[in-house]
Amino acid sequence: MGSNDWFEAENRAERANELLESHRWEEALDELRAAVDINPENVNWQISLGKLLDELHRYDQAVAVYEKACEIEPQNLEILTTMGLDYARLGNFERSLNIFEQIESIDPDYEPSFCHRVYIYYAMGNHDKAEEMFYMARQISEHCPICYHNMGLSLLARDQHERALYCFRMAEELREDYPQINQRIAECYWKMGKNGEAREAYLRELRKDPQNTEALLQYSQLLMELGQIDGAREKLHRIIEFDPESIVAHLSLGSLAMQEENYHTAIEHFAAALEIRPYYHDIRRQLAQAYQAIGQLELAREELKKTLDIDDEQPEVLMELAQICVQHDDPKSAQEYLEELNRMTPCEPEVLHNLAVCHFLQDQWEQGIDLCRQALKIDPQYMPAMHKLAAAYISNREYIQARKVIDDALKMEPDNEKFLELSRQLTAHRLSHVVASAIKPIKSVGKRISKFFSSSAVTAGKE
Repeated sequence: MGSNDWFEAENRAERANELLESHRWEEALDELRAAVDINPENVNWQISLGKLLDELHRYDQAVAVYEKACEIEPQNLEILTTMGLDYARLGNFERSLNIFEQIESIDPDYEPSFCHRVYIYYAMGNHDKAEEMFYMARQISEHCPICYHNMGLSLLARDQHERALYCFRMAEELREDYPQINQRIAECYWKMGKNGEAREAYLRELRKDPQNTEALLQYSQLLMELGQIDGAREKLHRIIEFDPESIVAHLSLGSLAMQEENYHTAIEHFAAALEIRPYYHDIRRQLAQAYQAIGQLELAREELKKTLDIDDEQPEVLMELAQICVQHDDPKSAQEYLEELNRMTPCEPEVLHNLAVCHFLQDQWEQGIDLCRQALKIDPQYMPAMHKLAAAYISNREYIQARKVIDDALKMEPDNEKFLELSRQLTAHRLSHVVASAIKPIKSVGKRISKFFSSSAVTAGKE
Protein backbone atom coordinates (compact mmCIF):
# COMPACT_ATOMS: atom_id res chain seq x y z
CA MET A 1 0.00 0.00 0.00
CA GLY A 2 1.46 3.34 -1.07
CA SER A 3 1.65 6.43 1.13
CA ASN A 4 -1.22 8.06 -0.76
CA ASP A 5 -3.42 5.03 -0.12
CA TRP A 6 -2.43 5.06 3.54
CA PHE A 7 -3.42 8.73 3.90
CA GLU A 8 -6.66 8.07 2.00
CA ALA A 9 -7.58 5.22 4.35
CA GLU A 10 -6.78 7.30 7.44
CA ASN A 11 -8.84 10.20 6.14
CA ARG A 12 -11.78 7.91 5.41
CA ALA A 13 -11.61 6.41 8.91
CA GLU A 14 -11.42 9.86 10.51
CA ARG A 15 -14.34 11.04 8.40
CA ALA A 16 -16.31 7.99 9.53
CA ASN A 17 -15.74 8.94 13.19
CA GLU A 18 -17.02 12.46 12.55
CA LEU A 19 -20.14 11.10 10.84
CA LEU A 20 -20.74 8.70 13.71
CA GLU A 21 -20.71 11.58 16.17
CA SER A 22 -23.37 13.26 14.02
CA HIS A 23 -25.41 10.01 13.92
CA ARG A 24 -25.11 9.86 10.14
CA TRP A 25 -24.90 6.09 10.15
CA GLU A 26 -25.10 5.24 6.46
CA GLU A 27 -22.49 7.78 5.44
CA ALA A 28 -20.21 6.59 8.25
CA LEU A 29 -20.70 3.04 7.05
CA ASP A 30 -19.64 3.98 3.52
CA GLU A 31 -16.50 5.72 4.80
CA LEU A 32 -15.54 2.79 7.04
CA ARG A 33 -16.05 0.32 4.22
CA ALA A 34 -13.83 2.44 2.01
CA ALA A 35 -11.11 2.59 4.68
CA VAL A 36 -11.23 -1.19 5.17
CA ASP A 37 -11.16 -1.81 1.42
CA ILE A 38 -7.98 0.26 1.14
CA ASN A 39 -6.36 -1.29 4.22
CA PRO A 40 -7.99 -4.61 5.13
CA GLU A 41 -5.17 -5.38 7.57
CA ASN A 42 -6.34 -2.76 10.08
CA VAL A 43 -8.21 -4.92 12.60
CA ASN A 44 -9.47 -1.94 14.60
CA TRP A 45 -11.29 -0.62 11.56
CA GLN A 46 -12.71 -4.07 10.91
CA ILE A 47 -14.02 -4.18 14.49
CA SER A 48 -15.51 -0.67 14.18
CA LEU A 49 -17.21 -1.65 10.94
CA GLY A 50 -18.62 -4.80 12.51
CA LYS A 51 -19.93 -2.90 15.54
CA LEU A 52 -21.60 -0.28 13.34
CA LEU A 53 -23.31 -3.04 11.39
CA ASP A 54 -24.42 -4.53 14.71
CA GLU A 55 -25.93 -1.17 15.69
CA LEU A 56 -27.86 -1.22 12.41
CA HIS A 57 -28.99 -4.83 13.12
CA ARG A 58 -27.24 -6.11 10.00
CA TYR A 59 -25.86 -9.13 11.76
CA ASP A 60 -25.27 -11.21 8.64
CA GLN A 61 -23.00 -8.49 7.25
CA ALA A 62 -21.30 -8.03 10.62
CA VAL A 63 -20.31 -11.70 10.95
CA ALA A 64 -18.74 -11.56 7.49
CA VAL A 65 -16.59 -8.64 8.67
CA TYR A 66 -15.66 -10.42 11.91
CA GLU A 67 -14.76 -13.59 10.03
CA LYS A 68 -12.26 -11.59 7.93
CA ALA A 69 -10.87 -9.92 11.03
CA CYS A 70 -10.37 -13.35 12.63
CA GLU A 71 -8.22 -14.38 9.70
CA ILE A 72 -5.83 -11.62 10.76
CA GLU A 73 -6.11 -12.11 14.54
CA PRO A 74 -7.61 -15.57 15.18
CA GLN A 75 -7.27 -15.30 18.97
CA ASN A 76 -8.71 -11.83 19.42
CA LEU A 77 -11.31 -12.39 22.17
CA GLU A 78 -13.23 -9.20 21.39
CA ILE A 79 -13.73 -10.21 17.76
CA LEU A 80 -14.63 -13.79 18.66
CA THR A 81 -17.12 -12.70 21.32
CA THR A 82 -19.02 -10.24 19.12
CA MET A 83 -18.99 -12.74 16.24
CA GLY A 84 -20.34 -15.48 18.52
CA LEU A 85 -23.14 -13.19 19.69
CA ASP A 86 -24.07 -12.26 16.13
CA TYR A 87 -24.30 -15.90 15.07
CA ALA A 88 -26.65 -16.43 18.03
CA ARG A 89 -28.74 -13.44 16.92
CA LEU A 90 -28.98 -15.02 13.47
CA GLY A 91 -30.17 -18.29 15.01
CA ASN A 92 -27.00 -20.20 14.09
CA PHE A 93 -26.54 -21.54 17.61
CA GLU A 94 -24.20 -24.39 16.71
CA ARG A 95 -21.70 -22.02 15.12
CA SER A 96 -22.08 -19.65 18.06
CA LEU A 97 -21.39 -22.45 20.57
CA ASN A 98 -18.31 -23.51 18.62
CA ILE A 99 -16.93 -19.97 18.81
CA PHE A 100 -17.45 -19.67 22.57
CA GLU A 101 -15.90 -23.09 23.10
CA GLN A 102 -12.94 -21.84 21.06
CA ILE A 103 -12.74 -18.79 23.34
CA GLU A 104 -12.73 -21.06 26.40
CA SER A 105 -9.82 -23.03 24.94
CA ILE A 106 -7.89 -19.76 24.42
CA ASP A 107 -8.66 -18.40 27.91
CA PRO A 108 -10.49 -20.70 30.37
CA ASP A 109 -10.98 -17.79 32.80
CA TYR A 110 -12.73 -15.54 30.29
CA GLU A 111 -16.16 -15.27 31.91
CA PRO A 112 -18.10 -14.04 28.82
CA SER A 113 -17.48 -17.38 27.10
CA PHE A 114 -19.70 -18.95 29.78
CA CYS A 115 -22.32 -16.25 30.44
CA HIS A 116 -23.18 -15.92 26.75
CA ARG A 117 -23.58 -19.68 26.46
CA VAL A 118 -26.29 -19.43 29.14
CA TYR A 119 -28.32 -17.47 26.58
CA ILE A 120 -27.47 -19.77 23.68
CA TYR A 121 -28.50 -22.91 25.54
CA TYR A 122 -31.69 -21.15 26.71
CA ALA A 123 -32.50 -20.23 23.10
CA MET A 124 -31.91 -23.85 22.07
CA GLY A 125 -34.24 -25.08 24.83
CA ASN A 126 -31.41 -26.90 26.63
CA HIS A 127 -32.05 -25.43 30.08
CA ASP A 128 -29.92 -27.93 31.99
CA LYS A 129 -26.85 -26.85 30.03
CA ALA A 130 -27.86 -23.20 30.49
CA GLU A 131 -27.86 -23.72 34.25
CA GLU A 132 -24.52 -25.51 34.08
CA MET A 133 -22.96 -22.58 32.21
CA PHE A 134 -24.48 -20.18 34.76
CA TYR A 135 -22.75 -21.87 37.68
CA MET A 136 -19.46 -22.18 35.77
CA ALA A 137 -19.58 -18.44 35.00
CA ARG A 138 -20.22 -17.59 38.65
CA GLN A 139 -17.08 -19.49 39.66
CA ILE A 140 -15.13 -16.90 37.64
CA SER A 141 -17.25 -13.85 38.49
CA GLU A 142 -20.15 -13.74 40.94
CA HIS A 143 -21.24 -10.29 39.86
CA CYS A 144 -22.05 -10.51 36.16
CA PRO A 145 -25.44 -8.92 35.30
CA ILE A 146 -25.49 -10.59 31.86
CA CYS A 147 -25.19 -13.98 33.52
CA TYR A 148 -28.14 -13.34 35.85
CA HIS A 149 -30.23 -11.86 33.04
CA ASN A 150 -29.66 -14.85 30.76
CA MET A 151 -30.40 -17.30 33.55
CA GLY A 152 -33.60 -15.37 34.27
CA LEU A 153 -34.70 -15.88 30.65
CA SER A 154 -34.18 -19.64 31.00
CA LEU A 155 -36.15 -19.78 34.26
CA LEU A 156 -38.94 -17.63 32.80
CA ALA A 157 -39.24 -20.00 29.85
CA ARG A 158 -39.75 -22.85 32.34
CA ASP A 159 -42.41 -20.91 34.29
CA GLN A 160 -40.16 -20.67 37.34
CA HIS A 161 -41.30 -17.12 37.87
CA GLU A 162 -40.05 -16.52 41.41
CA ARG A 163 -36.52 -17.67 40.58
CA ALA A 164 -36.57 -15.74 37.31
CA LEU A 165 -37.66 -12.59 39.15
CA TYR A 166 -34.78 -13.03 41.59
CA CYS A 167 -32.28 -13.27 38.71
CA PHE A 168 -33.65 -10.21 36.94
CA ARG A 169 -33.56 -8.22 40.18
CA MET A 170 -29.95 -9.28 40.71
CA ALA A 171 -29.09 -8.13 37.17
CA GLU A 172 -30.75 -4.78 37.90
CA GLU A 173 -28.89 -4.46 41.19
CA LEU A 174 -25.56 -5.14 39.49
CA ARG A 175 -26.32 -2.80 36.58
CA GLU A 176 -29.16 -0.36 37.08
CA ASP A 177 -29.40 0.57 33.40
CA TYR A 178 -29.42 -3.02 32.13
CA PRO A 179 -31.38 -3.02 28.83
CA GLN A 180 -35.02 -4.16 29.06
CA ILE A 181 -34.62 -5.30 32.67
CA ASN A 182 -37.89 -3.73 33.83
CA GLN A 183 -39.62 -5.42 30.92
CA ARG A 184 -38.33 -8.80 32.12
CA ILE A 185 -39.44 -8.04 35.67
CA ALA A 186 -42.86 -7.06 34.32
CA GLU A 187 -43.12 -10.37 32.44
CA CYS A 188 -42.52 -12.27 35.68
CA TYR A 189 -45.16 -10.32 37.57
CA TRP A 190 -47.63 -10.71 34.69
CA LYS A 191 -47.20 -14.47 34.57
CA MET A 192 -47.52 -14.61 38.37
CA GLY A 193 -50.89 -12.87 38.07
CA LYS A 194 -49.62 -9.69 39.75
CA ASN A 195 -50.97 -7.34 37.11
CA GLY A 196 -50.55 -4.17 39.15
CA GLU A 197 -46.84 -4.79 39.71
CA ALA A 198 -46.48 -5.82 36.06
CA ARG A 199 -48.06 -2.59 34.90
CA GLU A 200 -45.76 -0.48 37.06
CA ALA A 201 -42.69 -2.33 35.74
CA TYR A 202 -43.78 -1.82 32.12
CA LEU A 203 -44.26 1.89 32.78
CA ARG A 204 -40.75 2.11 34.29
CA GLU A 205 -39.36 0.34 31.21
CA LEU A 206 -41.16 2.67 28.80
CA ARG A 207 -40.04 5.77 30.70
CA LYS A 208 -36.45 4.62 30.20
CA ASP A 209 -36.95 3.47 26.59
CA PRO A 210 -40.17 4.83 25.03
CA GLN A 211 -39.34 3.11 21.72
CA ASN A 212 -39.09 -0.41 23.15
CA THR A 213 -41.66 -1.93 20.81
CA GLU A 214 -41.47 -5.36 22.43
CA ALA A 215 -42.38 -3.87 25.81
CA LEU A 216 -45.13 -1.78 24.20
CA LEU A 217 -46.60 -4.91 22.63
CA GLN A 218 -46.55 -6.86 25.90
CA TYR A 219 -48.01 -3.90 27.76
CA SER A 220 -50.81 -3.62 25.18
CA GLN A 221 -51.63 -7.30 25.72
CA LEU A 222 -51.74 -6.78 29.49
CA LEU A 223 -54.06 -3.79 29.04
CA MET A 224 -56.35 -5.91 26.85
CA GLU A 225 -56.50 -8.53 29.60
CA LEU A 226 -57.45 -5.76 32.04
CA GLY A 227 -60.20 -4.60 29.67
CA GLN A 228 -58.47 -1.29 28.91
CA ILE A 229 -58.96 -1.53 25.16
CA ASP A 230 -58.39 2.15 24.36
CA GLY A 231 -55.06 2.11 26.19
CA ALA A 232 -54.03 -1.08 24.38
CA ARG A 233 -54.97 0.42 21.02
CA GLU A 234 -52.93 3.56 21.74
CA LYS A 235 -49.85 1.44 22.53
CA LEU A 236 -50.27 -0.55 19.32
CA HIS A 237 -50.50 2.65 17.27
CA ARG A 238 -47.33 3.87 18.98
CA ILE A 239 -45.54 0.68 17.92
CA ILE A 240 -46.47 1.39 14.29
CA GLU A 241 -45.14 4.96 14.65
CA PHE A 242 -41.76 3.55 15.69
CA ASP A 243 -41.88 0.49 13.44
CA PRO A 244 -44.31 0.85 10.51
CA GLU A 245 -43.57 -2.73 9.45
CA SER A 246 -44.61 -4.33 12.74
CA ILE A 247 -46.72 -7.28 11.60
CA VAL A 248 -47.89 -8.08 15.13
CA ALA A 249 -49.11 -4.54 15.79
CA HIS A 250 -51.09 -4.40 12.53
CA LEU A 251 -52.62 -7.83 13.17
CA SER A 252 -53.48 -6.96 16.77
CA LEU A 253 -55.18 -3.72 15.68
CA GLY A 254 -57.00 -5.64 12.95
CA SER A 255 -58.22 -8.23 15.45
CA LEU A 256 -59.38 -5.50 17.84
CA ALA A 257 -61.29 -3.83 15.01
CA MET A 258 -62.94 -7.16 14.11
CA GLN A 259 -64.08 -7.65 17.71
CA GLU A 260 -65.58 -4.17 17.68
CA GLU A 261 -67.21 -4.85 14.27
CA ASN A 262 -65.18 -2.01 12.77
CA TYR A 263 -64.52 -4.05 9.67
CA HIS A 264 -63.19 -1.31 7.39
CA THR A 265 -60.47 -0.49 9.92
CA ALA A 266 -59.69 -4.18 10.23
CA ILE A 267 -59.29 -4.38 6.44
CA GLU A 268 -56.83 -1.46 6.51
CA HIS A 269 -54.61 -3.16 9.10
CA PHE A 270 -54.77 -6.64 7.56
CA ALA A 271 -54.00 -5.17 4.13
CA ALA A 272 -51.01 -3.28 5.60
CA ALA A 273 -49.73 -6.49 7.19
CA LEU A 274 -50.18 -8.30 3.89
CA GLU A 275 -48.08 -5.72 2.06
CA ILE A 276 -45.25 -6.44 4.48
CA ARG A 277 -45.62 -10.23 4.39
CA PRO A 278 -47.52 -11.16 1.18
CA TYR A 279 -46.99 -14.91 1.65
CA TYR A 280 -48.46 -15.21 5.16
CA HIS A 281 -51.54 -17.42 4.75
CA ASP A 282 -53.19 -16.42 8.00
CA ILE A 283 -53.16 -12.74 7.09
CA ARG A 284 -55.06 -13.41 3.86
CA ARG A 285 -57.56 -15.52 5.77
CA GLN A 286 -58.16 -12.75 8.29
CA LEU A 287 -58.51 -10.21 5.48
CA ALA A 288 -61.02 -12.53 3.79
CA GLN A 289 -63.04 -12.75 7.02
CA ALA A 290 -63.16 -8.94 7.20
CA TYR A 291 -64.31 -8.69 3.57
CA GLN A 292 -66.91 -11.35 4.29
CA ALA A 293 -68.20 -9.37 7.27
CA ILE A 294 -69.00 -6.34 5.06
CA GLY A 295 -70.57 -8.49 2.35
CA GLN A 296 -67.65 -8.24 -0.07
CA LEU A 297 -67.82 -11.95 -0.83
CA GLU A 298 -66.00 -11.79 -4.15
CA LEU A 299 -63.02 -10.01 -2.56
CA ALA A 300 -63.01 -12.55 0.25
CA ARG A 301 -63.09 -15.35 -2.29
CA GLU A 302 -60.16 -13.82 -4.23
CA GLU A 303 -57.98 -13.63 -1.11
CA LEU A 304 -58.67 -17.24 -0.18
CA LYS A 305 -57.97 -18.42 -3.74
CA LYS A 306 -54.61 -16.60 -3.62
CA THR A 307 -53.86 -18.47 -0.42
CA LEU A 308 -54.54 -21.77 -2.18
CA ASP A 309 -52.33 -20.69 -5.08
CA ILE A 310 -49.44 -20.45 -2.62
CA ASP A 311 -50.26 -23.70 -0.81
CA ASP A 312 -53.13 -25.90 -1.98
CA GLU A 313 -52.92 -28.22 1.04
CA GLN A 314 -55.04 -26.08 3.37
CA PRO A 315 -58.26 -27.80 4.48
CA GLU A 316 -59.47 -24.79 6.48
CA VAL A 317 -59.21 -22.53 3.45
CA LEU A 318 -61.17 -24.97 1.28
CA MET A 319 -63.93 -25.03 3.89
CA GLU A 320 -64.00 -21.22 4.10
CA LEU A 321 -64.13 -20.94 0.29
CA ALA A 322 -67.03 -23.37 0.20
CA GLN A 323 -68.88 -21.32 2.81
CA ILE A 324 -68.39 -18.11 0.81
CA CYS A 325 -69.56 -19.80 -2.39
CA VAL A 326 -72.80 -20.90 -0.70
CA GLN A 327 -73.35 -17.37 0.60
CA HIS A 328 -72.69 -16.16 -2.94
CA ASP A 329 -75.38 -18.52 -4.34
CA ASP A 330 -72.75 -20.67 -6.04
CA PRO A 331 -73.28 -24.17 -4.59
CA LYS A 332 -71.61 -25.82 -7.58
CA SER A 333 -68.25 -24.16 -6.82
CA ALA A 334 -68.75 -24.91 -3.12
CA GLN A 335 -69.26 -28.55 -4.03
CA GLU A 336 -66.00 -28.61 -5.98
CA TYR A 337 -64.03 -27.21 -3.04
CA LEU A 338 -65.65 -29.66 -0.65
CA GLU A 339 -64.98 -32.62 -2.94
CA GLU A 340 -61.31 -31.62 -2.97
CA LEU A 341 -61.45 -31.34 0.81
CA ASN A 342 -63.09 -34.77 1.03
CA ARG A 343 -60.22 -36.25 -0.98
CA MET A 344 -57.75 -34.53 1.32
CA THR A 345 -59.48 -35.49 4.60
CA PRO A 346 -61.80 -38.45 3.89
CA CYS A 347 -64.40 -39.74 6.33
CA GLU A 348 -65.07 -36.38 7.99
CA PRO A 349 -68.79 -36.10 8.90
CA GLU A 350 -68.63 -32.30 8.74
CA VAL A 351 -67.35 -32.34 5.15
CA LEU A 352 -69.88 -34.95 4.02
CA HIS A 353 -72.68 -32.99 5.67
CA ASN A 354 -71.68 -29.76 3.92
CA LEU A 355 -71.38 -31.60 0.61
CA ALA A 356 -74.92 -32.82 1.17
CA VAL A 357 -76.08 -29.22 1.64
CA CYS A 358 -74.50 -28.26 -1.70
CA HIS A 359 -76.40 -31.07 -3.45
CA PHE A 360 -79.68 -30.05 -1.79
CA LEU A 361 -79.14 -26.49 -3.01
CA GLN A 362 -78.84 -27.88 -6.56
CA ASP A 363 -82.02 -30.00 -6.19
CA GLN A 364 -79.90 -33.18 -6.12
CA TRP A 365 -81.84 -34.87 -3.34
CA GLU A 366 -80.68 -38.47 -3.75
CA GLN A 367 -77.03 -37.48 -3.63
CA GLY A 368 -77.64 -35.24 -0.61
CA ILE A 369 -79.47 -37.97 1.28
CA ASP A 370 -76.72 -40.46 0.50
CA LEU A 371 -74.04 -38.09 1.82
CA CYS A 372 -76.00 -37.52 5.03
CA ARG A 373 -76.18 -41.28 5.51
CA GLN A 374 -72.43 -41.57 4.94
CA ALA A 375 -71.80 -38.93 7.59
CA LEU A 376 -74.02 -40.78 10.06
CA LYS A 377 -72.25 -44.07 9.41
CA ILE A 378 -69.06 -42.41 10.60
CA ASP A 379 -70.72 -40.59 13.50
CA PRO A 380 -74.27 -41.81 14.30
CA GLN A 381 -74.74 -38.88 16.70
CA TYR A 382 -73.81 -36.09 14.28
CA MET A 383 -76.86 -33.88 14.70
CA PRO A 384 -76.43 -31.55 11.67
CA ALA A 385 -76.54 -34.53 9.28
CA MET A 386 -79.54 -35.98 11.13
CA HIS A 387 -81.38 -32.69 10.79
CA LYS A 388 -80.72 -32.38 7.04
CA LEU A 389 -81.59 -36.03 6.46
CA ALA A 390 -84.92 -35.73 8.31
CA ALA A 391 -85.77 -32.50 6.44
CA ALA A 392 -84.97 -34.16 3.10
CA TYR A 393 -87.12 -37.20 3.93
CA ILE A 394 -90.06 -34.94 4.81
CA SER A 395 -89.60 -33.04 1.57
CA ASN A 396 -89.65 -36.34 -0.35
CA ARG A 397 -92.71 -37.54 1.62
CA GLU A 398 -90.69 -40.42 3.07
CA TYR A 399 -92.45 -39.99 6.37
CA ILE A 400 -91.54 -43.31 8.03
CA GLN A 401 -87.81 -42.71 7.49
CA ALA A 402 -88.16 -39.10 8.65
CA ARG A 403 -89.96 -40.19 11.85
CA LYS A 404 -87.19 -42.69 12.64
CA VAL A 405 -84.42 -40.08 12.27
CA ILE A 406 -86.32 -37.52 14.35
CA ASP A 407 -87.07 -40.04 17.10
CA ASP A 408 -83.43 -41.14 17.22
CA ALA A 409 -82.32 -37.53 17.55
CA LEU A 410 -84.84 -36.77 20.30
CA LYS A 411 -83.69 -39.82 22.27
CA MET A 412 -80.24 -38.23 22.35
CA GLU A 413 -81.46 -34.67 22.93
CA PRO A 414 -85.09 -34.63 24.09
CA ASP A 415 -85.20 -30.82 24.32
CA ASN A 416 -83.62 -30.07 20.95
CA GLU A 417 -85.99 -27.42 19.61
CA LYS A 418 -84.97 -27.92 15.97
CA PHE A 419 -85.98 -31.57 16.02
CA LEU A 420 -89.14 -30.83 18.02
CA GLU A 421 -90.05 -28.38 15.26
CA LEU A 422 -89.30 -31.00 12.59
CA SER A 423 -91.53 -33.43 14.48
CA ARG A 424 -94.40 -30.91 14.38
CA GLN A 425 -93.80 -30.29 10.70
CA LEU A 426 -93.82 -34.03 10.00
CA THR A 427 -97.18 -34.39 11.72
CA ALA A 428 -98.56 -31.50 9.66
CA HIS A 429 -97.24 -33.06 6.46
CA ARG A 430 -98.72 -36.43 7.16
CA LEU A 431 -102.09 -34.85 7.83
CA SER A 432 -102.18 -32.51 4.86
CA HIS A 433 -99.75 -34.15 2.41
CA VAL A 434 -98.59 -30.63 1.57
CA VAL A 435 -94.86 -30.41 1.45
CA ALA A 436 -94.79 -26.63 1.12
CA SER A 437 -96.37 -26.00 4.55
CA ALA A 438 -93.24 -27.13 6.39
CA ILE A 439 -89.98 -26.96 4.46
CA LYS A 440 -91.40 -25.26 1.31
CA PRO A 441 -90.73 -26.49 -2.20
CA ILE A 442 -87.38 -27.91 -3.03
CA LYS A 443 -85.50 -24.68 -3.69
CA SER A 444 -86.81 -23.12 -0.47
CA VAL A 445 -85.64 -26.20 1.38
CA GLY A 446 -82.21 -25.68 -0.08
CA LYS A 447 -82.16 -22.07 1.10
CA ARG A 448 -83.31 -23.06 4.56
CA ILE A 449 -80.63 -25.72 4.77
CA SER A 450 -77.98 -23.27 3.54
CA LYS A 451 -78.53 -21.17 6.67
CA PHE A 452 -77.07 -24.04 8.64
CA PHE A 453 -74.11 -24.27 6.29
CA SER A 454 -73.30 -20.56 6.46
CA SER A 455 -73.52 -20.34 10.24
CA SER A 456 -70.88 -21.20 12.82
CA ALA A 457 -71.99 -24.80 12.41
CA VAL A 458 -69.94 -24.94 9.23
CA THR A 459 -67.01 -25.89 11.35
CA ALA A 460 -69.00 -28.74 12.90
CA GLY A 461 -70.46 -29.11 16.32
CA LYS A 462 -73.91 -29.83 17.57
CA GLU A 463 -76.82 -28.13 15.93
